[in-house]
Amino acid sequence: MARRTFNSIESTTDQAEAMVQQGRWAEAERNYRELIGQTHVINYEYDDWLRQLGEIYRNLNRGREASFVYLYLHYFDMARAQLQADDHIALRARLAEIEKKWTEAAQLYAKAGLPVHAAVALEKAKQSTEAAAAWKALLHAPGLSQRPYEAALVHFNYGLAAVRLDAGSMEARRALIESQRKLEQVADDFEQAGELERAFDCFQILLKLGKESGGFENLAEGYVNCIRVLRDDNLKFYVLQYYEDFIKLALERGELHAAATLYQEAAAFAARAGLPYDRHYQHKSALTWMRCADKFVETGVPVQMTENALLAAASQHSAVGDYPAVRECFEKLAGLELPDRAKKRFSTIAQRYRGLAAPPVELPGLPDYLKQQHAYADIWFVDLLEWEMDGDPFAVAASIVGDLRYPNGIRRRALVVLLTLADAQARRANDDTETLVHVAELLGELQSYAALSPLEKLYGAGDPVIRRAAVRALRFLYFKRSFVIVRKALADGDAQVREAAQVAIGGLHFPHAFNPLARIYRESNDHRVRTAALTSIGKIQTVEAGEFLVMVLRQEAGPLRDAAYKSLAEMDNADVLPILRQHHEIETNPQVRETLGELLRRH
Repeated sequence: MARRTFNSIESTTDQAEAMVQQGRWAEAERNYRELIGQTHVINYEYDDWLRQLGEIYRNLNRGREASFVYLYLHYFDMARAQLQADDHIALRARLAEIEKKWTEAAQLYAKAGLPVHAAVALEKAKQSTEAAAAWKALLHAPGLSQRPYEAALVHFNYGLAAVRLDAGSMEARRALIESQRKLEQVADDFEQAGELERAFDCFQILLKLGKESGGFENLAEGYVNCIRVLRDDNLKFYVLQYYEDFIKLALERGELHAAATLYQEAAAFAARAGLPYDRHYQHKSALTWMRCADKFVETGVPVQMTENALLAAASQHSAVGDYPAVRECFEKLAGLELPDRAKKRFSTIAQRYRGLAAPPVELPGLPDYLKQQHAYADIWFVDLLEWEMDGDPFAVAASIVGDLRYPNGIRRRALVVLLTLADAQARRANDDTETLVHVAELLGELQSYAALSPLEKLYGAGDPVIRRAAVRALRFLYFKRSFVIVRKALADGDAQVREAAQVAIGGLHFPHAFNPLARIYRESNDHRVRTAALTSIGKIQTVEAGEFLVMVLRQEAGPLRDAAYKSLAEMDNADVLPILRQHHEIETNPQVRETLGELLRRH
């Protein structure tokens, strides 16, 4: 919604206050509704408007709308007082949940016919017996057999709940094994469909399974696949965080060989990604290989395994210039029960490093401020809650408005969605085209991942006007999942829906949008779509985006080459210059070579 000027807001506020003084509640409500659409204003002013609006709704006998306002303000007693009727059970449950009254919330959600919400509330209440029973009942929920991902999550949650009750239960083990089988299959299906972010969700749940069950193989499978997907998405710091977390768990479980190997992989990734942490990981790998060798000696494994570990340690120490440590490795090798010829060779090598110094400086690792604070989410709950809400914008907005984990701006926009829907319901126009188009616009302005499910449902509408609004709203939602609808919309039978998809592509430029945009560019036969994708790729400003644009510049002609040239000319990333120079040197087409030269001169 467009921001209004200070004078305009002040004038509307004066009018609203005058209407209140005169008891003209309906007119006052319209004025305050207009004001709260200005979701950018400072907190105390916005909260003052809401307090007035809540009082107005009470005077209009619109208790439910008043409860929305009080829920945002966290005036729980006042909100509860507006929700005594039986037709507001789900909202009363939401209120209890925000207050962390988990048992009450579970009871109300069950009464409202929301069994997933009830089961999650029982989990939060730590009522293990009741939670296990709730998840078990959901195994046969209507429609679940046609939803393989959600079915896997229900089996997973039931298995974990059953394990908490009886770790040795065969039924619990069967549920966990079934969930693992289902997750692996669904992950494969998502990857085949190009929905890597959904496959990533499956791998994260396998991580949780490994942590809960104690199975290192499950942990390894989860981490390796998560790292692979993150690496493909160029999310560098997430990759290193997952490496570090995986290594920490490997060390805690005594898996020294795995930890040392992972340190080496992290070092190689950091070097390829141009991050200054490769020497830190090489040093850690060397130390871990030495610990691994000591453990092999203690446990009496074949001497060749100890030899390999010490050789790996020597290699990593040498890479960081720690020559005294290299000498120590070869001295240990010379002391192993190896053939005399090998022992003599290792002893000779050790002597070559005598007197050489260690590196004088510390080798910095990944600092805490670069680590992602929300790298892991309880998606085994979140995605099932989304499934149960079934894309209902009312339910989604109600789940946001009182939740302080969301920024105030998002909570305010969720409140606007709720009040807009309440107005439409009062007019009995909640399903008309105009209302749904407006709701789609408001969902886009939420700028929250939670808005995607309602927009996906709106895109399924038969009316192309509604589909068009749903697709246009995606331009504000910087998530890879947004491209699922965009790609469908590009093939829509309605020309204006396809046009809206191009508008969305023009707005979706963020680091991990590169792969979906590149895929759209490769798959489309429409030069306008390809140009829009190129333009957004250019705004991403990463090395990968620069490389892609250079490739287009060299291989395409006409408008596509022009679009690539323009994006490269505007790109502000010094790391792209060496790529331009390299291609300029090897380019054989005189025209393209001259164009690359022009770009180099511009930069």
